[in-house]
Amino acid sequence: MFRFLSILFLLLLARSASSQDITPPDTPVLDSVSLLNPLDLNSGKVIVSWFPCDSADVANYVIYRSISMVWQQIAVVPSPATSYIDVTAAGNFQVEAYRIAATDEVNNISPMTLNAQYHNTIHPFPYQDSANCQMAIKLEWGKYVYWSEGVNEYNIYFSENYGPWTLLSTVTGNTSVFYHQTINDNTSYCYIVRAVSNSGRTSTSSQTCFFTNLPDYPHFINADYASVVSDNRIEVSFTLDTLFNVKKNYKLLRAEGSDGTFIQIANYNNYTSLNLIYYDNVDATKSWYYKLVAVDLCGNFVVQSNIARNINVTVTSNEDATETVIWNTYFNWLGGIEKYNIYRVVDNQAPVLAGTTFIDTVFVDDISLYSINRKGASGKFCYYIEAVEGDFNPHNIKGESKSNISCETQFSRVFIPNTFTPNGDVLNAEFLPVVSFVDASKYEFNIFDRWGKKIFETNDPLKGWDGKINGRKVPGGNYVYTLFYTDNSDNKKEKTGYVFLFYP
Repeated sequence: MFRFLSILFLLLLARSASSQDITPPDTPVLDSVSLLNPLDLNSGKVIVSWFPCDSADVANYVIYRSISMVWQQIAVVPSPATSYIDVTAAGNFQVEAYRIAATDEVNNISPMTLNAQYHNTIHPFPYQDSANCQMAIKLEWGKYVYWSEGVNEYNIYFSENYGPWTLLSTVTGNTSVFYHQTINDNTSYCYIVRAVSNSGRTSTSSQTCFFTNLPDYPHFINADYASVVSDNRIEVSFTLDTLFNVKKNYKLLRAEGSDGTFIQIANYNNYTSLNLIYYDNVDATKSWYYKLVAVDLCGNFVVQSNIARNINVTVTSNEDATETVIWNTYFNWLGGIEKYNIYRVVDNQAPVLAGTTFIDTVFVDDISLYSINRKGASGKFCYYIEAVEGDFNPHNIKGESKSNISCETQFSRVFIPNTFTPNGDVLNAEFLPVVSFVDASKYEFNIFDRWGKKIFETNDPLKGWDGKINGRKVPGGNYVYTLFYTDNSDNKKEKTGYVFLFYP
């Protein structure tokens, strides 16, 4: 009986003592939070670890997680456990933050981890960027901030196309950005970041992956032509690679002479059209060299077109009623040269194809048909060349290029016979000066008899005297003529002499 009373007394005493315990345990200290299985892309489970609480009467640990920016209790873990796996976390998609508290046997609860000392998981964010003039994957992550001893380093691991994991780099503890530069196109890269504290504790991030679709540079640039528009303007055309993912930044360069230095004359960023046409206001009687280059992020040349050079033509008048036309070859079509067409322009009339050559760059044009008593043929002959690209262009492009126009004037010529025989046999039946390249609008031809009477006159260089007056033959003998004309240098000329008319 006495023993029973003793036990009852002790129980009552303990109950009285416990009812007076209002002191909560100390706040536990978090060790780390980390993804439980970062290699599993579908798992966001987080393991929360802490140090055993200093208070001896700890019964439970209370785990809190930040949900929608509000701290909510998610678990009560009995002591002496020092870790908890949060199976409801989404650490594979986002950063998860945790705080912890402790309760004793009578449910006194300690304060939570200080608001400014919570621990968080690491979640890397990879995306495409550039660094040092080349494409890269930029990896960013939120720092692990509340280890009391601080972060010593971050180890970055990567897997290419879901292969084995490799340590990519180690960066300092105050770093949260890393550029992965040695990357390939159309490749999957997965990353894990592991924080290491100055005392050796670790926190491993979730795994995040990125599939590269790097912008490419053009596979080709075709210089279609450099063609003269006028004496002071050249049109240059290029055909471009328009694939969707091509980086379309270009610079147009020009040089004077084959050994000249190319200088930039135009710049194009994000140019998306199939053709690029540029008009250059320069002296088109000179040779100019053009090329278009694609540039990288630092402006370095990565793809260059073939060089396009305009054609220059010169013409020289010859005494034998020919014109010598000389030009330089077109330079340099990928399809080679198919032919050169030589066009003649007489007295500002419509161009006429004078000839075609396939190799030569010299053409001698016989213009004698324009030289004898032709109305309006002042002697001005102009020429230009049209080059046509061959059929071997790898991009199925066929360019055409026109040269400048070069003009030359044939000198005026006048020949006056001294006799004629208008006897009806058609041969030598008309007295007509043979004139070439004179101004027909200022032409005057007169015939006088021996007493100075004018018996014939005309302003038509195609009309001569048939030896008649009012339809009746005149007697044979000497007659005086005068010829007034203006040559193609606008000089007024006069010729006077005798012509002998006889009837055989």
